[in-house]
Amino acid sequence: MIILFLHASWTESFETQDCFPPDHWIIVNEDCLDAFWFRDITAGYTGNNSATCNADTAYSGLTFTNLDYLITPQILPQAGANDTLLSFWCKAAFTTGCSLDIMVTTSSPPDMRTFTLLQAVSITDTSWVQETVNLGFYSGSPIYVAFRIRAMQGSEQIWLDQITLPNITAQPFICNGRLRVKGPPSQKYLLIWGSHYQMGYGHGYLLGEEAMANLIRFAIGNTSFHIVSPIEYENAVLPYFRARFFTLQKYQDETQGMYDGCLTKGVDMYHPELGREVTVEDLLCLNALCDFNLFGCSSISGWGESTVNDDTLQGGLIIARDLDFSTGQYTSLGNTSIIIAMAPDSPDEQDFISITMAGIFGCLSGVNERGVGLCCDYGYNRDTTYIPPNSLAAFTLSCRNAIETVDLDSNGVHDIFDLKQAIYDSTSLTCWDVHLFSLYDANHQIPAGILEINNISDSLRLVSDNVISPQINSDWNLCVTNHERVLYAPVYCYRYQIMADSLNDDLHLDTPRAIAIENAVAGWGYYAGTVQSIVFRPNIIVEHPDWPCVGVSYAVRNQGAHVLHRHFYSWDELFSGLPGIEEHGSTPRVNNYFGPTIFRGRLNLQTNDDYKVFDITGRQIDANHLAPGVYFVAVDGKTMTKVVKIR
Repeated sequence: MIILFLHASWTESFETQDCFPPDHWIIVNEDCLDAFWFRDITAGYTGNNSATCNADTAYSGLTFTNLDYLITPQILPQAGANDTLLSFWCKAAFTTGCSLDIMVTTSSPPDMRTFTLLQAVSITDTSWVQETVNLGFYSGSPIYVAFRIRAMQGSEQIWLDQITLPNITAQPFICNGRLRVKGPPSQKYLLIWGSHYQMGYGHGYLLGEEAMANLIRFAIGNTSFHIVSPIEYENAVLPYFRARFFTLQKYQDETQGMYDGCLTKGVDMYHPELGREVTVEDLLCLNALCDFNLFGCSSISGWGESTVNDDTLQGGLIIARDLDFSTGQYTSLGNTSIIIAMAPDSPDEQDFISITMAGIFGCLSGVNERGVGLCCDYGYNRDTTYIPPNSLAAFTLSCRNAIETVDLDSNGVHDIFDLKQAIYDSTSLTCWDVHLFSLYDANHQIPAGILEINNISDSLRLVSDNVISPQINSDWNLCVTNHERVLYAPVYCYRYQIMADSLNDDLHLDTPRAIAIENAVAGWGYYAGTVQSIVFRPNIIVEHPDWPCVGVSYAVRNQGAHVLHRHFYSWDELFSGLPGIEEHGSTPRVNNYFGPTIFRGRLNLQTNDDYKVFDITGRQIDANHLAPGVYFVAVDGKTMTKVVKIR
């Protein structure tokens, strides 16, 4: 066995991993505004990288700002080992600076309510300076340390680097999730895995504050930016949801997990305008509120002859999509928008991503590992004459089930017809126009269609229907807005007309042109309030998972998403860090690392020393019953090695 020696202290330089925050670190955007911690790749004290945070946009009427936490892994200060000091290098963009709170908790996992202020550091230097904090009071106690930004002014920005901490412990299990950030501009993305309860728990623990922000600032309230008023919710929406909707057990389990994750983290579950604590039922109903209000959306797709001239697409499908809603400074939709990558452990389910908002685990825009996905657009022709009890499914959950379940029609090919069947088998309260798509190859000769559906009928619109006025002269493109064209007689839509005119001028799409057409659609009138702008390239997901395949931008305050920078992600990037899949830099930063021990069969520890074995999440496990995967072995609490069992 090759042994890894642990030194008394360790340093995080933000250089050893391709993601932020590093493994076992946690970020918390407690105020749920538009600034949060991310990695700067140009301004390191040593190397290129550092942790940084900007000032929030000025939000009139909101008195809290920059309550953003960067939380370390669990550490163990030890006075006898001369190991009780925290040091870090820092600087500010301007001499106005800010206050950096050094906070500590002994709770495990970290409960945000238990962090106490140890020391406030004023950062006003515009060149790197070192600060030191004594953790001796906690000697002998495992703790988490949080760096919290407070009172940052205007366009200020601060940086942290070379954070040196006491000895890291074998990390306690927190949740089946990793919340990460890409930037600038900073965007969060979440990876969760396991059972539906475990995925919900990870969602709730890592994004609970933002889920509550959506309930308070978007879903239920008394301003024009809310879906329903508190009176409407308590006396109409919630009773209707109880009487008319049913929910698959797996999503009930996920909601319970989300609620429990919020409680463990210490998220404030009080809704001031409801005047009560939010319940599991409220979190589940949040995923059905899209059935009660209007999202104005649009999308355009192309494949085959439309994309054959693009060196990246090479005839594969592309779809560009906008999710439209009035933004405004008080809406939380842009600030809490996020990609959630989900890896369910059920054998009939598959990895997929949903581009959504915190707390909403249903799917309005998403795609699975087989490159099959959907984008949902609200329709105008619903029929609610008679709705039997317990007959409705939250539409976003029906769509999620469609992309999550493998080959629903059991014909050996997972395609848009599986999605059509799954959605058709459920009943929605309202009308939807759903842009179904897949990769384009020999097994997917019909890679796109528009499912127009309400609770009494449906129709699948294909390229053969492009002859409907305004005609699109292409067999390789589809467009959709919020108007049915086959299920009901089409009406004039200026947004659809823009897309039709563009394609009739030139049917060819590459990524920039698809985005440009969607930008032109989004720039009109009310729909300048685009919350999310999205690009999917499904052939790349399947054929080149290490290439950029998903691009997103989110609204910030009064700026629509379509005018802001899009970040692109590869499939491998979004799912990096799943247990059992080794990734670069996945272990704590330590010295004298010589590589892992690789073995087959039984792990043979021929030693008189005491040893402990931990899995990749930090949980101690039985060394005699190891499944294939990555493990860590600690001997006498002093040395550690990584071992990889391959069979």
